[in-house]
Amino acid sequence: MAKKKNNNKLNIFSLIISMILILAAIFLNDQGAVRPLLWIIGLIILSINITNSYNIKFSKIIIIFITLFLSSVIIDGIIVISLKRIPVFAYNIISTRNTVVYNGIGVRAWQCDKNNYNDIVIDLFYNKGYICDAEDIDVIDSNSFLNSVVENYSDYKNSYVKISGKISKKTGQNYIEMRPYEKTDVTLNGYVTFADNITLRILFNESSKELDNYDVYDEIVIVGIIKNLESEDGKYIIYMYDSKVLSSVNLNNYTISATTESSCNTDKNIIYTNETNNIYTHCLENVIVTYPNDTKYELSYILSSNKISVNKLHKNYLDKETSLVDDSIMYKFENYNLLVCDKKTSKDIIYGPKNMKFEDVTCELKVEE
Repeated sequence: MAKKKNNNKLNIFSLIISMILILAAIFLNDQGAVRPLLWIIGLIILSINITNSYNIKFSKIIIIFITLFLSSVIIDGIIVISLKRIPVFAYNIISTRNTVVYNGIGVRAWQCDKNNYNDIVIDLFYNKGYICDAEDIDVIDSNSFLNSVVENYSDYKNSYVKISGKISKKTGQNYIEMRPYEKTDVTLNGYVTFADNITLRILFNESSKELDNYDVYDEIVIVGIIKNLESEDGKYIIYMYDSKVLSSVNLNNYTISATTESSCNTDKNIIYTNETNNIYTHCLENVIVTYPNDTKYELSYILSSNKISVNKLHKNYLDKETSLVDDSIMYKFENYNLLVCDKKTSKDIIYGPKNMKFEDVTCELKVEE
């Protein structure tokens, strides 16, 4: 009888010890192996306790331990989600200077400040891209990265990197590519010549609306994790996941300038059309849109990529004049005029030189459907 009481006391004591170890693993703030080690030791003690308490053959202890361990992984995930704790059983931990990302089974925890354990962001089923501020990651030029990544792939694999470069391909809001490039004599519209020997394929977990402001040849800054490398016929593809657009584009801050033709003909040249407008130039060599970073685009390119709304083309005019014949308006700018034809009868908008008058051009009548 005394032996049985001693066994009961030992079982209770070992149960308490195992629970203390597991609870310590849950509530300790440690990024290393201490927490999972404490939990596993607690499971071993608990497994022994169960075999003793229920007279189970000692040979079954491995099965009991595995069952408890698998249950613990699930419990750990529930605790991570409900209490916003960093997971104990993280199979992969990725660090930058200030950020730690814990990858658990079916759940990921972002610690955006290594010294702050009270503001953990939980990403269930890895649905989100990069969550934290990426200021602590040094930006790398895309040419430098792509020219060295194959030789130094082991240094980049499973690491978050911040890349600045030009878009070589874009598909919707979830996918862009970068390739090494060289500048050419043609600089309008951000044009460069892309190489085809290596590609950085950038995938976004969620639709990134910021990509609507970008097109091929545009500069962009992104952050993401380098996951794998593929090679075929001497060409390489580097895959970046969990990506996030870091740069921003102020599409409302621009200037428009025009160059007058040395010898003018009377024809209009159409540069853009949609359902509601036809936009022409008259006696102009070009119409150029310039952004604060001195990037220059042809107006036709900007309109077709939806960077500028047609309704905003006449903003910031210096003066305006209304036709005596109809409701057409001539907006006057520093080095060009802009004629917006009477919207009731025409879809035409015409760019012309400073001396362009109403009678110099013809507003085509709308075609009645």
